Amino acid sequence: MKSIIVLTVLPLILVGCTSTNPKASLDEVRRTVAVRTGQPVPGMGEEAVNALLQSNLTAQSAVTITLMNNRSLQAEFEEIGISQAELAQAARLRNIEITGSWRFPDHPPSIMNAGYSAAGDFLDLLTLPARKKIATHALEQTKLRVANDVLRLAAEVQMMFYTVQADQELANRLAIIVEVNNAAADLAQRQYDAGNINDLDLGNQLASAAQGRLDLMQAQAHTRTERERLNRLLGLSGSQANWKVADELPRLPVTDATVENLESFAVGQRLDLAAARKQEESIVAALRLKEKTRFIPGVTVGVSTERSTDGQRVTGPSLTLELPLFDQGQPAVARLAAQYRQAQNNRLALETNIRSEVRQAQDTLLAARAAVDHYTRILLPQRQKILRDTLLHYNAMQKSGYDLLAAKEREQMAERGQIEAVRDYWMARAELERAVGGRLNGDGSPAPWRAEASSPVDIESQNHKP
Repeated sequence: MKSIIVLTVLPLILVGCTSTNPKASLDEVRRTVAVRTGQPVPGMGEEAVNALLQSNLTAQSAVTITLMNNRSLQAEFEEIGISQAELAQAARLRNIEITGSWRFPDHPPSIMNAGYSAAGDFLDLLTLPARKKIATHALEQTKLRVANDVLRLAAEVQMMFYTVQADQELANRLAIIVEVNNAAADLAQRQYDAGNINDLDLGNQLASAAQGRLDLMQAQAHTRTERERLNRLLGLSGSQANWKVADELPRLPVTDATVENLESFAVGQRLDLAAARKQEESIVAALRLKEKTRFIPGVTVGVSTERSTDGQRVTGPSLTLELPLFDQGQPAVARLAAQYRQAQNNRLALETNIRSEVRQAQDTLLAARAAVDHYTRILLPQRQKILRDTLLHYNAMQKSGYDLLAAKEREQMAERGQIEAVRDYWMARAELERAVGGRLNGDGSPAPWRAEASSPVDIESQNHKP
């Protein structure tokens, strides 16, 4: 029995105990996200959420609320706990199997024959470091994947916020156009009653006013729909859903970064690409382990002791060896080799897609900036000048009231176009930040989160060579 106890306790001395607590890994992911978004990742807190909702919501405060309040995101963080538990499991040996047998003779001497044995899988102990390494790679991959999902959600929240803010501003502009159309319809009705216009002219003005009211109703309904989509991302309901936003979208930054810098930067910094590299490493480690152990798929060693009916005890080692006669591990090796080639191709495809995403996002960004610039410098000033000139001609009785109202409506339509262009810019900027893998400075260049990111997650992603 002393030998059995020694065999049971020895692995506990040789093997270090890996914690199942995921706090360190969760803190690491939170630091990575905070550095790349420029915002801390707080814990759950209804009071903090309510405090942020007291003032006008911004894109940044919307992201903060999401990080605190989105239950789906909190569920995503539990993936790290699962992976941490799998690492702890991989760092532990399988339990020792203890077997006992008791046999009684059918005639004297009536001394019981008792036997005991304890055995463990020797291959399990031999492969423990490799299995722990594989599980460590899996945990790192999970942390990278979760952090990337958080960044993607933050970009989605920002784009949805800018959509809601622009929809609200557009609805306000439509309300002004409706007032203009209603005024035109009232004027037309008075002129028709006085016999100055015919049925066709009156019908055109009334139809234009009716169409404007319909457009306003549809815009308001669309705004409510988009608000609810944003509420789901923010995790808000009830009275919390009555938040407000500023009346106008933020101003554009002065410049934007060049695509060459961002493209190479994204390839080195995207967390999903780093996760793909970790997956390759994990599969390679598993493949090497299988290749080294394919001819010894099962080795069980232990010790047994038996006391015979004459009182004599015999004790000695035991060995069980599984002979690889029929299965020498070829299918498992082939499967892992195929999985490695698959992971390698997926990583290369992702790298190509990342480069394309950056180019596409920046092209969209530059196009939106050009549109905003065109509206701001050319089209809107032209419409405003036309409105002023039309007003002068109207005062001089050279233009009709319809001409003045039409000029005002066209000016409002130009303002709507400018709002949509500004919205498209900020949505494209959020998409570009997602494609790059982190926030951008005011001039559109990458923020200094690369140098600040000192967590193992970022270091691994920077140092790994595919």
